[in-house]
Amino acid sequence: MPSMCSGPQRQSRKVCIVGAGISGLRAAGLLAAAGFEVTILEARDRIGGRIHQSARFGLPVDLGASWIHGTEGNPMVHLAEKACSTTLACSAVYSICDSIGVWLGSDTARRHYEEVWEILEVVMDKSRTETSTLQDSVKMMDFFRQELGRRCLGEKEPATYKNLMSQIVEMWGAFMGDDCERQGLKNLWLDAGLEGGIFGLMNLILNGNVWLIFPDNLFMASTYKDIMASLCSVASDKASLRLSCEVSNISNNGIQNVAVEAVDGFRGVFDDLVVTTPLGWLKRNENVFSPPLTPRISVAIRSLGYGNLDRVFIKFPEAFWHPKDSTMNGFPGSKPEKAQTPTFPVESLFLRPTYAADTNPAQWRQEIISFSSLPAPFSQPVIMFFAYGQWARHITGLVRGMAQDCQEYYQILDDNFRPYYSKMPNYDPFSSSCKPLAFMSTDWQGDKFAGFGSYTNLPTASGDCLQHFEALQEGMGETRGIWFAGEHTSPPGGLGTVHGAYWSGGEVAKKVAQRYNVTIDL
Repeated sequence: MPSMCSGPQRQSRKVCIVGAGISGLRAAGLLAAAGFEVTILEARDRIGGRIHQSARFGLPVDLGASWIHGTEGNPMVHLAEKACSTTLACSAVYSICDSIGVWLGSDTARRHYEEVWEILEVVMDKSRTETSTLQDSVKMMDFFRQELGRRCLGEKEPATYKNLMSQIVEMWGAFMGDDCERQGLKNLWLDAGLEGGIFGLMNLILNGNVWLIFPDNLFMASTYKDIMASLCSVASDKASLRLSCEVSNISNNGIQNVAVEAVDGFRGVFDDLVVTTPLGWLKRNENVFSPPLTPRISVAIRSLGYGNLDRVFIKFPEAFWHPKDSTMNGFPGSKPEKAQTPTFPVESLFLRPTYAADTNPAQWRQEIISFSSLPAPFSQPVIMFFAYGQWARHITGLVRGMAQDCQEYYQILDDNFRPYYSKMPNYDPFSSSCKPLAFMSTDWQGDKFAGFGSYTNLPTASGDCLQHFEALQEGMGETRGIWFAGEHTSPPGGLGTVHGAYWSGGEVAKKVAQRYNVTIDL
C-alpha cells in the first residue's frame, strides 16, 4: 500500500506505461493506487502481451506463458489462489521416448532425468562460485560433459548411459528458447529459479537411501486468463488504457518531461515513462529513443540473448494415448515396471528422432504436454508440442501467413508431427480416433510486438550479464525520467518468467514513486 513520506512534493505526477503485459499492469496498478495519473499505451488490440489464450479448440489454452516456475516465495501462487485458478503440480518427467521411438520404462526414465538435473545442479554451483573468473566463451555443456564423463566411469554400460544422458539434457533448450549448446556457463547462475523451481532440488533420506525430490512447478490448467483479468481490473479502475497504440518516438532533453508519440496519432507529455516492451523489441527499436539510450543500457540490450518458444496444438477426437489399464505399461516397447499413474502423464520428452529423417533430418527433439491429463473440467484430447530454436524457426516458417483452417496448413503440420504422435500408446493408423481434427500453432518469433521471440536467455559471449541487468533495472529514471521493466529486468530468480515480469513491475513502481517522496510497500 502507498504511503506519503515527508519531503518536497511535485505538483505533476503523470506517468506513461508502454505495454500492457503483466509488468506494465502491475506497475500501473501500484502507481495509480498511489495517486499518480497513469496512462497505459498498448500496441496490440488486447492486454497481456506474451500471456494470451485461444479457445479455438473449445476450452481455452495458453498460447504463451503457461507455467508458474517455483512455488516458494512466488507471487503468482498467491495470485492464482486469489483468482481461483486451477494449477497442476508437475515434478520429475518419467515419460521419455528414445531416439528409435521406443518408450523407456518409467523407472529408467525417471532415474536418468533426475541424474541430469543432479549434474545441472553441480554446473549451476560452479557458475555461481566461479563466475568472476569464468570466460564468457565457456559453454554450460562443456562442463556438463566433463561431469558426465566422470559419472560414466561407474556405469556398467557407459556408452549407453552417456548417449541417453546427453540427449535428455537437451531439454534445457526449452528453458532458454534455443539450442542448449549456446548456453553460457559464466552467467548461468543468474538463471537459477526459486525454491521449488528448476534448480530447487532437495534430497530425502529414506530407509538409508538418498532420493532426489523435485519440488513442483505448476502448470496453469485453467490458463492465466483469470490472473490477467484481475490485474487489468486493478489497473484500469484508476488508469487510462489505450489499445492499438504503437509507440514510435520517445524523446526528452532532461528530467523535466518525456514526450511520447504513437503511430495512431497519439501525442503526450509525461513526467515519467516506464517501458515494459520485450527485450527483443528493444533490440530492434533503439532508434525510438531520442536522445539515444546511454551506452551502458544499449550494450545491455544488445548483449543479452532472446530466445523463441512456440507451440503446436493438435486436437484429436479422443485421447487415444491413455493406457487401457491402470499402469504405465501401455507404452509400446516399454519394459514392464511398477504402476506410476492411471493416466498418461502431463509431460513427455521425445529424444533425437532417427525415425523422422524426411521432415526432421537434424533430429530436433520434441517435448509435449498432454491436455487430456489435466483435471476436470480442463481436460481435453489435445497434445501440445513445444518448438524452440531452429526447429521452431523451421516449423513456423512453413505455415506463416496461412489460415489455420485451410487444408495446406493441416497437411504440413500433420506431415511434420505424425512421426511423434504416432509413437503414442495405442496409436492405430486405421482408427479415426487417431486422426487429428485440427491443428493450431503460435508464431511469437513472427510477432513484432513480442520482439520476434519469447524471453531472455544468457548465451555465450554475453559479457557480464549481472551488469547488464543492473543497467536495465537502473534505467535512465534519475536523469531522464525513463525506466524499464519486464522479465529482462527482473531481480534474481525471475529471468524469463511471469513472476519475474510481475516483480519488475513492482520494483519500477517503487522507484518512480520514490522520486515523488511516495513509498509503495509491495
